[in-house]
Amino acid sequence: KPKLFFIQACQGSESHPRVMLEEDWSVFLETDAVPLPSIPDRADILLGLSTVEDFESYRSMETGSVYIQCLCEKLEQLCPLRRDIVAILTEVNKKVASRVLNGWKQMPKISSTLRKQVILQFP
Repeated sequence: KPKLFFIQACQGSESHPRVMLEEDWSVFLETDAVPLPSIPDRADILLGLSTVEDFESYRSMETGSVYIQCLCEKLEQLCPLRRDIVAILTEVNKKVASRVLNGWKQMPKISSTLRKQVILQFP
């Protein structure tokens, strides 16, 4: 069974600066996978982290964590549409990264060894 972890925590003390985008480049990768009779011991783990290594993660005293708020919002919006968790976390990354938080930026990170799509179903 997959193990899913969502962590709201700083990973350092650096504030994340803004950079201006010049052009959007998309890269499409293809990989081949051969089914194996066993899986690695670290397979099927997903980490949703509120920020990348060495940087701060922001939380409002009134409204709470920006990352957790965006995560909850996207789960509520996209789970009924049967979107997989990695696609949902990518939308969370997009929304959090678009915000300016006290003059700084925050970039969440997805780390995954999932072997299949995980689709969460709510009653």
